Amino acid sequence: MSLQSADPARRTRARVDRLLPGITALLTDGVQQREINEAAGRVLRAAGERPAVALLAEAGLDHQVVSHRMWAPLLGDGVAALTPARTTIGYVTAVRLHPVPGDRTTVRKATASFLTGPEILRCRARLLAQIGDLPAGAADAEWTTVLELARHVWDAADSARQAAIDELAGLYRAQIFAGRFLGRDGVPVRLEAVHQATMPVRWSDAAAGRRPFPEIGAAGPYDADQDLGQSVLHRVFPAVRRIVLDVDVPDERWPISEDGLDLIDLPMLDGRLRTGRAEWLIETELAGAGAVVTVEGPQREAERLLDRLRGPSPTVLRGPDNYLVLRDGGALADLRAEICKQGQAACLAARAQRTEAAYEGFRQTVRRVVAALDETPLAAPPMASPQEMAVRDLLGRIGAELSAMTDDVERGIAGPAASLADGITPYAALRQWITTQVYAWPQWPALFSALRHHVLVPGDLPSTPGPLLARFERLVHDLPEACARVIDATVENWLRHWSVRVAPLKSEFFEVIAPLRDGPSDTVAQLRRGVQFGWLTEARPEPAAPPDDQRANGAVRAAFPLDPRRNLPWHQDADDAGGHGRHLMTVMRVRREMVVAAQRLGEERLADALAARVETIRRRLRLQRQAQQQPDAHVRALLGGGPATTGVAPQAAARRIEDLLERADSEEEHQ
Repeated sequence: MSLQSADPARRTRARVDRLLPGITALLTDGVQQREINEAAGRVLRAAGERPAVALLAEAGLDHQVVSHRMWAPLLGDGVAALTPARTTIGYVTAVRLHPVPGDRTTVRKATASFLTGPEILRCRARLLAQIGDLPAGAADAEWTTVLELARHVWDAADSARQAAIDELAGLYRAQIFAGRFLGRDGVPVRLEAVHQATMPVRWSDAAAGRRPFPEIGAAGPYDADQDLGQSVLHRVFPAVRRIVLDVDVPDERWPISEDGLDLIDLPMLDGRLRTGRAEWLIETELAGAGAVVTVEGPQREAERLLDRLRGPSPTVLRGPDNYLVLRDGGALADLRAEICKQGQAACLAARAQRTEAAYEGFRQTVRRVVAALDETPLAAPPMASPQEMAVRDLLGRIGAELSAMTDDVERGIAGPAASLADGITPYAALRQWITTQVYAWPQWPALFSALRHHVLVPGDLPSTPGPLLARFERLVHDLPEACARVIDATVENWLRHWSVRVAPLKSEFFEVIAPLRDGPSDTVAQLRRGVQFGWLTEARPEPAAPPDDQRANGAVRAAFPLDPRRNLPWHQDADDAGGHGRHLMTVMRVRREMVVAAQRLGEERLADALAARVETIRRRLRLQRQAQQQPDAHVRALLGGGPATTGVAPQAAARRIEDLLERADSEEEHQ
């Protein structure tokens, strides 16, 4: 018996792969097709899940992280410190095992997966519930309101509630700083950063200290152009969903199936520290794990948590207690064999159950569609002509591409895939432009020409911030136009990508649809917009009302990095005019501060402008997609005659779909 036939999840996936084309080919209603495809997608995702065994450990002696001592004896040499040795509660480590020939364990790479916006809100709701004593509706309030409410209860809160408030503030800061990563998987991380960066925690006897509340409008978002390092990872950790470590392990040591295996290191348990966010992560991960290894201490925290779980619990493999693990990693010698046998078998069984449940949902969706087809009026229309069927088919495929294009707008213009024609990101392009503008200010040549042996010679030098402030204000005034140019180039590059993708449909459009009307045709012109995207370059948001001059000037002056009332460091009356104040490095530092301040303002303006352009283009695409999804009207306009019809009567389609489903189920029963 082949591996595919032995695995129920694989058999179910193969069954859906066979069924789906036949069913969708009989459907002409776009809504019904979408329902069937979505239900089938849930089956395929469930069947493709990697087996996962969770590690759930109670804090060890002196709050040590127990799992830190488990990796070397479990996986082998070369994997020490896959997780931080310091106490942490705020993240999940997924160690993805890849069996390979050889006798050496090697860490291949490390990546991060980030929470989505809705998941952050769910974590926030858990933390607010832990804080308690908040007004009704606090969970739905804006972040500014939530933080203000938490600020009011801080002084009267006990250590557990202060820990939740502390983590709430950290979550707010992290979701701003990691704004461009939210919902993303596979963000590269430096392995040494994983060893060191941890979530800050507050133990019951260490809750005192500075108030954790951040300034509204904190720094961010971070625009990474390299693997995330320790300092960045530390700041974004509350927004991290998982750290994923791909590890090659000897196949003789880990005799697991070709599906591989994930070991999921869950947040550490400690009875004195309850955190709603960590518990949400644990419950979410356990819902997808087939087995869980418990490493408990005297408080039996793992046992208590599993008893509280809602829904089916994973198979439990009892590991040694935390004292034995911390004292002697050899206590785990027999655990690997249990994970490979009982743990993997439990994972495959759980995956089969989830896949079967998803398939049952698929069958119910198909049955609902069949019932809807049966209720269609019995008068069978005449068969559609080959020409009409070709038009309908082409319009459907163009509509599908427009849907994919609409879903891709944010990613391609303001997200990780956004770039100009030369591959540079919009933010990097704007930063380059700002740097060029600042470097072109005439004050710098005057200063550099007055240098002798890297020291300014006294003379007629720009020595007050006034001229620099005037240049800074002029640069800020030009930012909207610069942002528009960058966004235009980004949109053009994105449209160029999509034009290449739909080029075959464009050719087919001019072969099938355009010849149906001689001369100008409103229908042809409207449909042509689905394959020619030049009209989207003019899709710009309505111009915003100009800001109040006084407030705008105040914001620019607040962003200006120098105090306009004080002389520059090399002014003759400055305290250090004869020392470091006249050195070349001081001039370069002042210039760099100008660049950084202007770039910060520019990135804020660009983020707002990108969001507005994305929404405008998305709205225009939705309108065009709605126009494409009216095949009856378009067929009548192009071909004339009465209402357009399909080639198969709804009741006949229902019978064929039922037959396909019953045959697939019958074949499964006989295997």
